[in-house]
Amino acid sequence: MRLPYWLPNFRSWFNAVALIFLMIGIGYLMDYASDIISILLNKAPWLIGTFLFLLFAFPIVTIGFLHHWLHTFLDVFFPASRFPEDELQAGWFPSIFSWWEAVFGWTSYVLSTVFVLFFLGIFTSYSNLFQLVYIWGQSLSTSGFSLPSARFTILQIIVAAYLYQLEFLVKQRLLANSRQEV
Repeated sequence: MRLPYWLPNFRSWFNAVALIFLMIGIGYLMDYASDIISILLNKAPWLIGTFLFLLFAFPIVTIGFLHHWLHTFLDVFFPASRFPEDELQAGWFPSIFSWWEAVFGWTSYVLSTVFVLFFLGIFTSYSNLFQLVYIWGQSLSTSGFSLPSARFTILQIIVAAYLYQLEFLVKQRLLANSRQEV
C-alpha cells in the first residue's frame, strides 16, 4: 500500500528529525560559545558583521560536511542504500549536492521556525510575538528540555518533514521529465 504523495515518506521524516536535532545541538554549542563571543564583541565591535556572517554560515557548513560524510559512510558500508541517480561522493570536501542539501536544510529550519512561531502566535495566549520568541529562546537555552520547547520542536519537525517531502516530489518530477527527454 502506497501512502498519498502529500504525506511525508520515511526519508522526509528522518531528514526532518535529524535536521532539527542537529540544529538544537548547534544551538547548545553556540550557547556555550556565547561568553567568548560577547567578550570578543565587547573588545572589538567592528567584528559584529563577521560574527553575523559566521553565525549564519556555520550551520550550512556543518550540515554540508555532515551530509557528505554520512553519504560517504553509507556508500562504503551500505551500497544498497544509495539511490541510482545519486553520484558517488569522493574525498573529504562536500560536492555540490551536499552543499545544496546544506542550504536546503538551513532554509527548512528557518522556514519551519518562522512558521511555528507564526502558528503559535496565532493559536496561543501569547499576545506579543516577541514574548513568544523570548520564551522559546529561554526554553532552549536552559539546561532542561521543557514542555514549550518540546511542543515547538515537534511542530518544527512536522513542518520540516513536509518541506523535505516537497523537495522529494520536485526531485521526482525533475527525474521523470529528464527520463522522458532521453
